[in-house]
Amino acid sequence: MRRVVLLLALPLALAAQAPGSQPTLSTEQLINARRFDEAKSAVDALLAKDTNDPAAMYLMGRLVHAQGNSRLAVDWFEKALKRDERNAQYHTWLGNALGDEAQKAGKLRQPFLARRVKSEFERAVELDPKSIDAREGLVGFYSIAPGIMGGSMEKAREQATEVAKLNPIRGHLQLGRVAEREKNPAAAEAEYKVLLTTHPDSTIGYYALANFYRTQSRWDDAFGTYEQLMKLKPDELNVHLTYAGTAAQSGKNLERGEREAKTYLEGAKDAPPASVSNAHWRLGQIYEKTARK
Repeated sequence: MRRVVLLLALPLALAAQAPGSQPTLSTEQLINARRFDEAKSAVDALLAKDTNDPAAMYLMGRLVHAQGNSRLAVDWFEKALKRDERNAQYHTWLGNALGDEAQKAGKLRQPFLARRVKSEFERAVELDPKSIDAREGLVGFYSIAPGIMGGSMEKAREQATEVAKLNPIRGHLQLGRVAEREKNPAAAEAEYKVLLTTHPDSTIGYYALANFYRTQSRWDDAFGTYEQLMKLKPDELNVHLTYAGTAAQSGKNLERGEREAKTYLEGAKDAPPASVSNAHWRLGQIYEKTARK
């Protein structure tokens, strides 16, 4: 079972700052940007002030989870919940970490972990019915878990519909993913296309639709969708990287893909290191496919 909460459009509020000062990243922003050393220093400072601070424990859980240690993340989230059981966000992230543990667990342990994943997301929704992240967690759980462990496509659609009431963009994304897991590509494509018509200025629908085409090996449709986005948002840098990735994956439009990868790298001065690494990897794949060892 893969981690089932999507982080699309996760709000990252900037910390308070004096007029004219440079934006200061919050600890969660540092974690999301994978600036782990800085995040660790910030969390250590919070724990040094108060070893029983549930917010600091939660942030440590977020940090080790982002570093790939889901077992240790479970411990930290559980510690935070012992001191603040009514925090929906803590329950949601405990569900995330337990989901990762379930993915790695043996067959005997998986049902136990699956029940815990489900109960954590349900508790989060009970505490905060407007929590999109928690409801998306339930969408993922219900649509991925087998029926014997509590999975249900009907319940997944119900939760996705609730997400759509709170945030139409994320709701259509979830409905599209449920349709994909039901192996109903026509319904999935329709959900992603709705985003282009109802939110034409948002990039999210274009990326979702193009990614869907990639999963279906509909390469020309994927390239065409990226072309639309490039025309709509000439300053959108990531679309150049995703175009290059599609070229490398498909073996088509390799010359154009090479140009797009280089365009991304030229503009990626402040891009996350993982994205820059991905661009070099895609460029290497293109060189390999064009026999330039």
